[in-house]
Amino acid sequence: MVPMSTLNERLRHARQKAGYNTATQAIDLFGWKSSTYRAHENGQNNYGVEEAKAYAKAYGVTPSWLLIGDTKDTSHSSTGKSKATRSHKHNCVDVIYATALLLKDDRDNLELIAKLDECVQSLKSKLKI
Repeated sequence: MVPMSTLNERLRHARQKAGYNTATQAIDLFGWKSSTYRAHENGQNNYGVEEAKAYAKAYGVTPSWLLIGDTKDTSHSSTGKSKATRSHKHNCVDVIYATALLLKDDRDNLELIAKLDECVQSLKSKLKI
């Protein structure tokens, strides 16, 4: 998968990889509110954990990949169309926000805690703290 740094880029990419050429196709099939989904995909509004779970289920990716773009399992398991890599960098603010959202629902997610710590350490290093 191509590295993407924003929520909307990952959402659009997941939709396309799942075989939906247009947002309208996905909206119609899954019954999502058009204005809400389009605002999520075009970057006008961010989406949270619940929306990420619904989109992830529909597109065969993980909610955490949609939120922060970095997990071990980002394959399109239901379609077998894509396998992501763990090679790209993040904006730490996005990672911290997404991690906080995800930890609210799953406090046992050690991988996300490790990613949060990695971002904190990186930021501290850049700031020479």
